[in-house]
Amino acid sequence: MENTTLQGQIPVDLFRLPNLETIGLANNKLNGILDIGTRYGNNLTLDLRNNSIKDFTQKTGYNMNISLAGNPICDGTGATAKYCAIQISNDSFSSPLKCPAMSCNSDKTLSPTCKCSYPYTGTLHFFSLSFSNLENSSYFTTLAGSMMSAFLSNGLPVDSVSLSDPTVDVYSYLQIEAQIFPSTQDSFNHTSIPSIGYLLNRNPFQLQYFGPFFFTSEGYCCFADGKKKSSSHTGIIIGVSVGCAVLVLLTLCAGLYAFRQRKMAKRDGHSSNPFESWDRDTSGAVPQLKGARWFSFDEIRKCTNNFSESNCIGSGGYGKVYKGTLTAGEVVAIKRAQHGSMQGAFEFKTEIELLSRIHHKNVVSLVGFCYEQGEQMLVYEYIPKGTLRESLSVKPKFQLEWTRRLRIALDAARGLAYLHELADPPIIHRDVKSNNIL
Repeated sequence: MENTTLQGQIPVDLFRLPNLETIGLANNKLNGILDIGTRYGNNLTLDLRNNSIKDFTQKTGYNMNISLAGNPICDGTGATAKYCAIQISNDSFSSPLKCPAMSCNSDKTLSPTCKCSYPYTGTLHFFSLSFSNLENSSYFTTLAGSMMSAFLSNGLPVDSVSLSDPTVDVYSYLQIEAQIFPSTQDSFNHTSIPSIGYLLNRNPFQLQYFGPFFFTSEGYCCFADGKKKSSSHTGIIIGVSVGCAVLVLLTLCAGLYAFRQRKMAKRDGHSSNPFESWDRDTSGAVPQLKGARWFSFDEIRKCTNNFSESNCIGSGGYGKVYKGTLTAGEVVAIKRAQHGSMQGAFEFKTEIELLSRIHHKNVVSLVGFCYEQGEQMLVYEYIPKGTLRESLSVKPKFQLEWTRRLRIALDAARGLAYLHELADPPIIHRDVKSNNIL
């Protein structure tokens, strides 16, 4: 509340709020005696520049950042001189360097541990922040330390982490620029970069002030295993010659194999293409799937014991849900549409395309589908403990203490947040109830 012509003495009760981090009351008409008391929050930043405060009741052991410049109390000298000299910094946080005078040649970057290398860069997006004081560097120092611990415990070749420029965007998400430096060489190899990105998006940091987040990268320029050059022209010639010979041999073998497979397919008179009968004129292009398997009707029938009632674990307006065991031993839940509730081919195609893109630990994964013999079936991973409604019923299978209920609520919220905000395209659930939470 700066530049609002506030008047009077500041009450000591204002500073007793334990979660208060920053008080900005500069450029007002506050006067009297400043008394902060002894029950203020940790790491409090107090900006009271350019007011009319004449005295300051000091206690021993203050560990806060106070600026009193421009007040009558600063006209003299004494114990308050250090507070009169402090200016609240508007500089954005950046991880400190142990060797600030050092510089790197070419396009390399200096790491916090004084090594010149090519860092993996990107942005951390936090969307459930519990603090607002971006000038408090202790939060970001702790975050960098937690990131290093996670990298090292997972055996990743990371030397150091540099964080900078924390900002809050229009959606109130905190964004922090991150640079991750290699340890063994001056750049990462092709296998390290995917491993680092995968780890970051698993949310491995359990920090008090930072909530869930996701990481977006800017790509990587200089892979270690992509910069090697041969020192011998003879080696290059031999390598190219051998490579060409092997390529010709492989091409001949592949042609022969394809010819034999085509003859076998014609002889058997059976096609394994799940979209062989797909009508492109009425249903659009063949579905583009990411990881979802196609199951034949016979496979589904066998793994559910011919859709036995003993395998039925649920039913609704869409149809019935069966428990099944695939030939590899994987247990799945199979959602079979009844004929009166079937979608059109285009709508079914759209649904399996969207579901195949969803990958989140709090959303049930789509294993595959069946679109054969007039059937529309979706195959999901099997969740053995039933629905939340069953656990909250009069005779539940599992007792839910309050801490467990809270975890369920948080996990359900994380799953919905992923669907609504991070899925591409976003998916609106529209039917959130205890029956649909497993």
